Amino acid sequence: MRSHPFEVPSDTKPDARRAFTLIELLVVIALIAVLAGLLLPALSRAKQSARSVVCVNNIRQIGVASAVYSLDARGNFPSFRNWLYTTPGDFTTGRLYPYLNCKPVYLCPTDKVDLTSKRGPASPPPPPPSGFAARNYARDYSYAMNCCICHATDVAAFLEPATTLLFMEGALARNDYTGQVGPAFVSQALAFRHHARGHLVMADLRVQTMDQTSYDKVHNTKRFWFPTDDTSGPGGMTFPNLK
Repeated sequence: MRSHPFEVPSDTKPDARRAFTLIELLVVIALIAVLAGLLLPALSRAKQSARSVVCVNNIRQIGVASAVYSLDARGNFPSFRNWLYTTPGDFTTGRLYPYLNCKPVYLCPTDKVDLTSKRGPASPPPPPPSGFAARNYARDYSYAMNCCICHATDVAAFLEPATTLLFMEGALARNDYTGQVGPAFVSQALAFRHHARGHLVMADLRVQTMDQTSYDKVHNTKRFWFPTDDTSGPGGMTFPNLK
């Protein structure tokens, strides 16, 4: 009787039967490791790109909400003093929150990962403001308003809204609850969380994405911070580092 072509003869020794050898198994494991090494960085970049898109959408919505606020405030943007909160540490009490009452929008998803991570971000943020600007509470937001929009919150008075900052994805300390960025006293730094780039929304509601080089070109200019020619600070303070 002829045997089935796929049937192993009964007299075949166990070690001669078809099976993975140790070397073959190690080769398979090595191939899986190589493929994982190639795919994981790509997946990480894709995840970071997705977070960047969410962040852009967040800051755009905050800018639009500020514009809608101005329709109810005789053409004025909310004040940098209370846009984020009226009760310190609770941004649901802020003047802007009724116009954008969605908590996740106030927090960049990459920043959220950093805030909840024990190891923190790769680049340590600056220390929180001290003195009269100190507002130290656990931070649960990512976007800070330009504090120099204090002399002219009237949108119609802005001389060059396309070049004046409204909100920035700031490099803020974990307990910085000022809700502000500016040329002095508070953080001036842009957070470069998304492939070494950060997001800003200008006074004309245009969203910009800048790297370190691009930000260095504008962050020490008067028009970037001040919407009008009044560039004096508290008590008539001047900013000699701005040009």
